[in-house]
Amino acid sequence: MEDNRLEIQLTKIQSFVNHCVMQTFNILIGNILRKKEYIGSILLKEILQKEFLQITDKLSSIYMKYPALSCVEESYNENSFLWDSTFYESLNKEQKGKYSNFDLVTFDYSKYVENHTLYDEVLPMFSSLIDVILYERYANYLKCEIEKIEISEIKKSFQRYSTIVYDNIEPSKPKEKLVIVGNEINPFKSDFSEEQIEILTDCINDVKLFTTSVSPKITKNLFDCNLKGVLKSNNNRLLAYLMQSLNLRGYVTNEWQSTIARSKLILGKTKDTPLTRTDLSTATDQINMKQPKGWEIIDKYIKQLKKV
Repeated sequence: MEDNRLEIQLTKIQSFVNHCVMQTFNILIGNILRKKEYIGSILLKEILQKEFLQITDKLSSIYMKYPALSCVEESYNENSFLWDSTFYESLNKEQKGKYSNFDLVTFDYSKYVENHTLYDEVLPMFSSLIDVILYERYANYLKCEIEKIEISEIKKSFQRYSTIVYDNIEPSKPKEKLVIVGNEINPFKSDFSEEQIEILTDCINDVKLFTTSVSPKITKNLFDCNLKGVLKSNNNRLLAYLMQSLNLRGYVTNEWQSTIARSKLILGKTKDTPLTRTDLSTATDQINMKQPKGWEIIDKYIKQLKKV
């Protein structure tokens, strides 16, 4: 019984941590996405590498100061980190008492934004815990983006080398450029099972994300970018919250905004034209400032995805 109460307590504190992490992570990712639109890959790679080094330095500093947080390195993507990891067990008796007895109704995100260390006294290492989870996720994102650029550079280099080699061997007739037909396969980079599609369908209908209810088939077609028509948003901020939540847990691509806009999948709430990347970016910025009504319902369904 005591374990059950403690699990409920830590799960609720976990939701505070997740929200704080996600808000700042969204801002950091949005900043990178805006840079990608206006600067070349060479300069972007330098910026990302510099950012990556700074983040890893910050992580090392925190881990040295708070050894109890070392478990974050292996478990930073866990939805039930506080309960499943060794973090709580590594606390001393006084610190455990503070976490288990923390008055949940006293947590105020707006006050945390004003002063990130405000709750460190009643929840030991709270701000540092948020920082290391945030930095680990951000460092992983930066690493992936750097690798994408490096792979692109290798491909271009190989293409140039191949052209030089073949040109020196024997002149050849220009080949006709082949036309690729069909749509991009899996633009969202998603891989939902049938059961996960059912969960997402229930989530979408529960929060009334669109002006019409959807079936599992429509949900699957949405993530396959293969809708036989369009959906109309009922709440752009809730849409952004759902997609960003899926992205943070690796269910969809970081480029989900561009994918929705490019595929013209969803009409805006107040207009009968497809949502643009700017519309979705604005909605994402808004949820970074304040959670949309219904966010807790989406979080409930997102947690179910990992269980199936």
